[in-house]
Amino acid sequence: MQASPFRHWTLPVVALLALLVASDPLPAPTALAPGDTAPTLSGTTIPDKQRFQADWSQHELTLVNFWATWCIPCRDEMPLLEELYQRTKERGFHIIGPCDLRSIDTVEEFLAEVEVSYPIIRPHGKVSHFWSGTQIKPTSFLIDRNGRILRKYVGAKPEQTEGLVADVEAVLDGREMPSQVIPAEPALPEEFMDRRDREQPGDSR
Repeated sequence: MQASPFRHWTLPVVALLALLVASDPLPAPTALAPGDTAPTLSGTTIPDKQRFQADWSQHELTLVNFWATWCIPCRDEMPLLEELYQRTKERGFHIIGPCDLRSIDTVEEFLAEVEVSYPIIRPHGKVSHFWSGTQIKPTSFLIDRNGRILRKYVGAKPEQTEGLVADVEAVLDGREMPSQVIPAEPALPEEFMDRRDREQPGDSR
């Protein structure tokens, strides 16, 4: 029986298709904004190393708070977020804290000083790509149970944190969120930048 003339092409073609699929570039990142659908978010919890997958439908509101150990404003903001979480979690408020991770030891040392009970995670995948616009720390997103981003917060000045708290309480009370003017790129103090560069600079993936 004569072999098909296409037989010798089969494996090279399959290999080429597999290569094209594997090398398919990601779409260009677009900074997330209110009204967008929140991307998926998974990771490993710190310090207990449990697999974590965000499920927006499990809570009325979820705050995704991107932070880093070198971030001075994060250190000031996180105790206030913990207080808000403890006060409103029974009403359906949740917080997830993806960390800009360089060293597990550094994160655990930080959390020994700044204790929080909501999940802190080491994100999986290309989180900085799909959650674009989180280079400044802290950056937070308030997300409803349908996965819709309600508001984005960049920085942690006292008036911004107060606005975040007011938003959470308003939504849980069934009221509209108050109007706010949130700076897109807040000025960062010099000591903030120095500490970031000193503590293993780089972009987490």
